[in-house]
Amino acid sequence: MTQKRENTLMHKLVCLSMLLQENLDELNPTTERMKTLKITLTEFTEVLNNELKTTDTIMRTTYFQDISNKIDTILRKNFDETK
Repeated sequence: MTQKRENTLMHKLVCLSMLLQENLDELNPTTERMKTLKITLTEFTEVLNNELKTTDTIMRTTYFQDISNKIDTILRKNFDETK
């Protein structure tokens, strides 16, 4: 596997993890199992972040927020009831 491919996959994992965290924060899990899984996800995301923290893309502060906003926009358009 090339370094570029590996970095791309790592970034994808970080994005997906962060999106999961955002959603879990908003849904506010209440069961002990879900709370534990959320903590584990947070730890996993931190490990990924540490692996990528020196890359230019990660250092851009709005990178993941921009991706999250784009996904929200796509979902909103797909669930738009006026269509």
